[in-house]
Amino acid sequence: MALSSPGVGPGSSGVDARFDSGAVLALYEQALARTREMLDAARVGDWDALVQREHERALLVERLKEHDPDPARDAATLQRKRQILLEISRTDEQIHTLTQDWMHELRDVLGGLSTVQRLM
Repeated sequence: MALSSPGVGPGSSGVDARFDSGAVLALYEQALARTREMLDAARVGDWDALVQREHERALLVERLKEHDPDPARDAATLQRKRQILLEISRTDEQIHTLTQDWMHELRDVLGGLSTVQRLM
């Protein structure tokens, strides 16, 4: 999946001093989109896709660290940023629940295999 904002993706040059609040907000929106895709992947048990989307989101977060060091923005931008971060947090909680359920199932299966091997 291509990451299509300035400074993100193949061939990006890194820090771009011309990032305005709209471009920074676009990075937040993309991070939210990756988080939603992570949840979709977790819901269907597509762990490879989950890991890939998590990696893509991590790249976006790194870009945000570079391009959004000063949180002083207009009220509307700050409000939208808060909404995005809150939704990312809530979605991450859902992902965590789904992955924990899967981990418990995996432990049960592996525990059962261990018992079978001891009986053999």
